[in-house]
Formats: sequence, structure tokens, C-alpha cells
Amino acid sequence: MLKYGYIHFKYRHMSVIKLPNAYLSREVYKGFIDQDHFLVRLEEVFDWHALSAPLSDLGDNDHGGRPRHASRLMLKMLFVSFLFNLSDRDTEFTATNNLLVKYFLGLPIDEKAPDHTSLCRFRETVLMKKGILFFDTLFRSLTEQAKDRGIVFSTIQALDATHTLANVDERKPQDRKTPRDPDASWGCKGDETKVTRDGQKVQIPKFFFGYKAHLTAETSHGFITGIHTTGGHVADIDGGDWLIHRVMTKEERSGLNVLLADKGYGCPVWINCLEKYTGVMTAFSLPLTMTRRGEHQKKWVAYYHEDEGRKAFRRDRYVIERVNGDLKDHHGLRRSRYLGGIKYHLQTVMASLCHNVKIAMRLLTGMRLKPI
Repeated sequence: MLKYGYIHFKYRHMSVIKLPNAYLSREVYKGFIDQDHFLVRLEEVFDWHALSAPLSDLGDNDHGGRPRHASRLMLKMLFVSFLFNLSDRDTEFTATNNLLVKYFLGLPIDEKAPDHTSLCRFRETVLMKKGILFFDTLFRSLTEQAKDRGIVFSTIQALDATHTLANVDERKPQDRKTPRDPDASWGCKGDETKVTRDGQKVQIPKFFFGYKAHLTAETSHGFITGIHTTGGHVADIDGGDWLIHRVMTKEERSGLNVLLADKGYGCPVWINCLEKYTGVMTAFSLPLTMTRRGEHQKKWVAYYHEDEGRKAFRRDRYVIERVNGDLKDHHGLRRSRYLGGIKYHLQTVMASLCHNVKIAMRLLTGMRLKPI
């Protein structure tokens, strides 16, 4: 039977229905939500049981007492926080009050979502017991699911680095012995134009304090295929080399035939290494120092200006810039949420995961994510 109860509010009483089982709760949802919504279809497209399976042993409470919330629920809740760029508190509020989010999480319609402290403890527990490797595996598992569902990745990929500001007020003096974020560092991301008091435009270095995310993305759809994070001081070419030769597996490199990059990666030694030893064709933009002087000037002039194939490939480099913009504008990668390099890597992986999910849903179902 349906059990009736009463919840006391500050200003009024309101009767609520306690549903006897989760199945009936899911049936009730159908009368209130759009069955063709992005979140509803997202629950059907990807196998969230398989994605959360490595966390199945986290349900037991090591300190005794009641069991913890299901790992699948908490993983989905963490995913929602990055999908809509929400804080832990806002995620709790949205998961409790938004029926579409509640349906995606698998919550009964008459239950509240886990509170924000539970989400924080879940994140810390995963990092402590499973390590950051879990999130890298999660990223690869979802990519494999997208391929299994028929999405074909291009063998042409673009490489770039985007910077993220640390969660630190750099205007305040930092204690060198105990800095607020010891893994963040100062870096330079190109030049920016400033206007002097005399009205003259000058170019000055654009310094920042934080981290860098080194990413590769295939150019057909904009799927992110590789992730490596470093402190802000690491040069783009060093982070890119580590990503291609250390982070990517041999199988992943076998799906890379052409690599695009801007002039920050235009180094003769690295280009020759990629083409001669890694077997990857490059279509890089080159700094002026390579095409205007030096004993190999003619070689690089032909590489940049005369090779029509490379020129055609370079036109697709805008894809990685669009990817970086989406991560910063919609998934919070403009500023670090947490302190420390490990948690910044978590943030980058989850933001990239959300980006890939949006593309996969658009290709498989035609659905586009809308604000909630």
C-alpha cells in the first residue's frame, strides 16, 4: 500500500507520497519528464554499470555503520557536476530538485540526493584507494564504448596546450615554504597586446600561475583522444612529447597518422623524430626562425609553403582550439577547482569526458545538451 507521511516545513505542512519500490518510482517519472531529453537518452546510450564497476568495493564503510551510497550514483553525480559546471553544493541542490537530473542519477522520485559532503568524500576515497589511474581508465572506457556504438575516429589529430589558473590569489604574497598550491607554477602563454599611456600598442608576455592541459583531438568530430597535465612552467613541446610517447599506448599511436600543431611545437628535432621514428606525418606551423635562416631553410620553406598536402591538413587545426574553448567556457577548465596537480588532472579528465559525451550523444541520437 501507499504510505502517507507528513513533512514539516517552516511555514506550512505538505503531504507527500512514499512510493513502495524503485520500479514504481521510475514509472512515475515518465509522466513528468521529456523522454527525449539529453539526460534521459544519456542513461540509455552508455553502460554506466560497466563504467562504475571498478568502484564496486567502495560501498562498504570502513568505519562501520550504514553502507555508503552506491558508487554508480556517486560517479554519475560527479559527472553531472562537471557536465553543468556546478559546485558540490549546487550539484546537491540540482540533483535533489531537478527531475531530469534525478532520473539520470537513478534516484527514487521521493528521495533526496546525497549531500555535498558525501560527494567530496567519494572523490577523496576514489583518489586514495583507486588513484588517479581510475579516471584515466574511465576516460578510455567511455571512448571505447563510443567506438563500439559505431563512431569512427579520424586518424588526423591536432595537438595543443591550454592553461588553467590555479585556485590561488596570486596577488597575495605566498609563503615559499608552505605555498597554497605547491604543484602550480608560473608559465607564459604567448604574448598579449597592451596599450601604453601614450596610446602605443606593445606586445608583452602573458604570464599565468597554474597548470597546463596538453590535449590531442581527432579532427572529424573533435573527440579528445589524449590527456596529459603539467605545471604551468612546462613548455608546450615537452608536454606534447610526453603525451605522444609516454601517455598514449602503442595501440592509440597506431590510430594516429597525421599530427597538427601550432608553431610552439615547431622544432626540427621533434618533427624529424615524429616522422622518422614514430611514423607520424606532421603538419605543423613553423616559427619564422626555421623558414628565414639556417642551413636547412630550403627544406622548411618547402615543408611549410610548398607541400600542398600539409597545407590542407593544417586547415583543420582550428578543431583543437574549439575544444579548448568548450572546456573552458562550459566545463570549468578556465580555473582549477581544487588544489594540487593530481586533482587538476581529475578535473581535466572529467571535463574532457563531458566534452566527448556531448559529441557522442549528438552523433548517436541527435541530442544537444541544453542548460537545466
